[in-house]
Amino acid sequence: MTRRAVVVAMLILLSAAAWRAFGELSARLVVPGSDIKFSHALHVGSQEIDCLTCHPNTDTSKTAQDKNLPTMDICGACHDVEDDKNCGQCHRNPDDPQALPNPARPILFSHQRHLSQKTKCNLCHSDVGVSEVLSEANMPGMALCLTCHDGAKAPSKCELCHGRRIGLADIHPSDWRHQHAEKAASNAAWCTGCHRTEAFCLDCHRGDNLTGKIHDLNFGYTHGLDAKSKEAACSHCHDGKEFCNACHESRNRMPLGHSSLSWVTNHGEAARRDVERCASCHDASDPTCGRAGCHNDTDGLRGTDPAIHPPGRPQFDSEGPWHHDDGYFCYQCHADTHSRGSGFCGYCHQ
Repeated sequence: MTRRAVVVAMLILLSAAAWRAFGELSARLVVPGSDIKFSHALHVGSQEIDCLTCHPNTDTSKTAQDKNLPTMDICGACHDVEDDKNCGQCHRNPDDPQALPNPARPILFSHQRHLSQKTKCNLCHSDVGVSEVLSEANMPGMALCLTCHDGAKAPSKCELCHGRRIGLADIHPSDWRHQHAEKAASNAAWCTGCHRTEAFCLDCHRGDNLTGKIHDLNFGYTHGLDAKSKEAACSHCHDGKEFCNACHESRNRMPLGHSSLSWVTNHGEAARRDVERCASCHDASDPTCGRAGCHNDTDGLRGTDPAIHPPGRPQFDSEGPWHHDDGYFCYQCHADTHSRGSGFCGYCHQ
């Protein structure tokens, strides 16, 4: 067998194991078909018979595999089970009557513990009192369990019910912190099966505790690469430019190219070559170019400083081509907003 075939075989086995583990975690409790005819609606609903009358050992049962189903002797307390003519009253096949089967239940569960805490039977076994035929709908699923086992009212760890057969690593792969956003966006119901409230997300995504959890410890120095190449991924959590500006301004951070000695004299050329890149941070709402010490008119008259607009500049108080030509050279530095009071238009049109 080639090395590639061995690797593929191992991946298939690991995937099958993970799927099997997840299947056990999310599977409902099975109610198998049986020879017994029984109406909970009649006994519990109409006759108001207490559950422990037919299930007398339930309050001492400590494992899910205990057979807490009624025996013929228990039924005989009310019904005549000695006369063979009565077998058809409870058995679908009176000629070959069979006891109730006891299916495998791959979970850890103690009826004794729950009943000692005054948990009502119908809290977990919903609508049993109106059921003519018991089905899986009358058995608790994981979503129902988690209404109490939410980590606050009761523990919510996988191992509590699933033992050592399955743990968090079986559900979330090793790189889950980088993969879970896509899963949460495509199938939120899958997540809320265990994580019942949005507060769970905020424990990590609060904004002041991401280092070492969501982003690696060196991310402050390398995040620019992701910001440019994985903009869509960043936008899952961050509100684009507003988020970036708030951090960069409060910490006085700037791109590495801006810190070179030649940037003061060369940045104009960079702006003319790719003003859109400049505008991704510096736009009409952030007039960086006109800040004190940069391109501001020291004589107090807008547009007259020869250091900014050399002789031969167009007269800005006239109907110039910048009104209808979006490619006019003015827009190599200025943002054309097509609206009064902002950007290049706001110089004249208030």
